[in-house]
Amino acid sequence: MFIAADAMAYSLPKDVRALHVTSAVPQAKIDRGETHGGKVEESPAISMSGLTLDRWDVQSHQYTTKLAVEASILGRLFSSSAKVSSYGLVQEAKRFCIRTTETSRRVEYGTAVRLSVVVLATDFDASLTLPNIAAKAQLSDIHARIALSVDGYTGPLGELLPAPDNLNVENLAVYTAAFKAIQAQVFGAAGLNYNSPTLLGYDDQDEPVVNKP
Repeated sequence: MFIAADAMAYSLPKDVRALHVTSAVPQAKIDRGETHGGKVEESPAISMSGLTLDRWDVQSHQYTTKLAVEASILGRLFSSSAKVSSYGLVQEAKRFCIRTTETSRRVEYGTAVRLSVVVLATDFDASLTLPNIAAKAQLSDIHARIALSVDGYTGPLGELLPAPDNLNVENLAVYTAAFKAIQAQVFGAAGLNYNSPTLLGYDDQDEPVVNKP
């Protein structure tokens, strides 16, 4: 099973963390376009060295156990102290490459646009799809959260990002439309100049995760 994660994950398998630490290199500072006292504000960026992003893909990942949800990028959408079962769905469009760790685990690096949904419920008695989750969140008392995220991209996206809102059938259409627009921007000809590859995820090998120091 592929675990959709990022470099800010609360925990990573030891071999994945080791590969990421040894691969990361400082990149040129990014002009944030802000001025303070007449001086342009810049911020440092971290990129990956020597990567050729030779793969493109659109995928959907379903997570039906709490452990898998917590290990993925979905873990930040709900507190890990929740006492009910977790279900998650990540849809992503990405440009990436594959590297392997010292244990031969496959790790993906690149740029991704992701639409993520997490459900907290004792049971989810329908197919785990975005329309089903939105409908149940609107008509029942299940707790669901939706997020749109972009990893490995340094360009402007402010005009395309949707406003935060509760998940329901109506705003699901808003989020999916924003996903398509941001995907076109990030992976279009102009957006490729802003691609800054980062960790996108790894294959689960049923190994215990190790907390970051």
